[in-house]
Amino acid sequence: MKRASIFFFCALFLSLTATAAYAGGFALYEWSSRGVAMGTTGYAFAGDASVVATNPALMTKLEGGHVLGGFTLISPQSTVVVDGDKNKTKANIHVVPHAYYTQQMGSNEDVWLGFGLFTRYGLGTEYDHDWIGKGSLQQVLLESISFNPNIAFKLTDNLSLAVGVEVLKGGIKIKRNINILGTDYQIDADTEGYAFGGNLALHYDVNDQWALGLTYRAPMKMYTSGSAWNQRSGASTQDDQDIHATLPGSYTFAVGYQPMDEWTWEFDVVHTRWEHTDKMVYEGAVLNSETPLHYKNTWRFQLGTEYWLKQWLALRFGYIYDQTPTRAGDASFMLPANDRQLYSTGLGFKWDKWTADWSFMYVSAKSRHDLGIDDPNVPGGADWDVDFKDGKTWVTGVSLGYSF
Repeated sequence: MKRASIFFFCALFLSLTATAAYAGGFALYEWSSRGVAMGTTGYAFAGDASVVATNPALMTKLEGGHVLGGFTLISPQSTVVVDGDKNKTKANIHVVPHAYYTQQMGSNEDVWLGFGLFTRYGLGTEYDHDWIGKGSLQQVLLESISFNPNIAFKLTDNLSLAVGVEVLKGGIKIKRNINILGTDYQIDADTEGYAFGGNLALHYDVNDQWALGLTYRAPMKMYTSGSAWNQRSGASTQDDQDIHATLPGSYTFAVGYQPMDEWTWEFDVVHTRWEHTDKMVYEGAVLNSETPLHYKNTWRFQLGTEYWLKQWLALRFGYIYDQTPTRAGDASFMLPANDRQLYSTGLGFKWDKWTADWSFMYVSAKSRHDLGIDDPNVPGGADWDVDFKDGKTWVTGVSLGYSF
């Protein structure tokens, strides 16, 4: 018990002090190495304490106490061709940590408590300093980390329910470089704030082989405040800056199949209500505008499998098809991507009360051609012919768990 507590607080410290969330997309699902290796599944069968992030009703399948901590490395890159000028986004490596704790209540064997620190939203896109679209965007960075306590109830032998609250701490950074009459103006905004939401989850065992899961997460309004700078040679202006946006809600439905004790399959459908994220609002003397986003609701299809080759060794594989929320007529340099296919694999190790997991994922995005981007942020306006292509991301991570 003492060793487990020490491990959990070390993982907690890691999550609070590491770079909270940078990624090549907006919505993130890299919540554990086991989950990533299995196509980010984990809503129908309980593998470890990361069920707090996927389907917290599955805590009722974890007897006693469990802790899990780790991190995922994400490196996205894509090519953006603007009026024939070829540019690549920078292939930065971003760190996404996670930490979880679940505990079956001793006084009531049908009640569980769980706590999670993980990232649901992140966005990191950076271009060269002198690229053609620098007046529209040079860098955008959305960081967030969520604290998500949950309580789960075992209503019957087959049915479990969980409810939770989510406190999200996040920050938004924007950089632009605008040239007006031969003078470069570097615009930087750096803000931080919070968002609050909740979740509801269900799990049902159909029989010894089939299981169903359902998770709902509510949309959250994110309000951030900070400063913005308008810098040029020999002068600089600083003022207060607010940036507001709504983070979307989602529904996830899962079907799990276990043909034998050593082998499990899971298929999930995630429906994200991007219509909630209709605009970004900038309020301040340096940045003062409202950017409509026109995002569309999306579907994400996840398939994962796990096979315990030995009592101590598991093999894992996954596949995902993920739709982009950006419409062809409303593309932007902020999200230079399209529908994606994701392929994953990984290994799991078990000894005594310890587990260790490793995962690797490769992400390939479809090309998008002949996109028109009309940017009013550029002095005099800009009407560009844009192609997005060669979108790729690699993802790898490790997790370490302990049960008591």
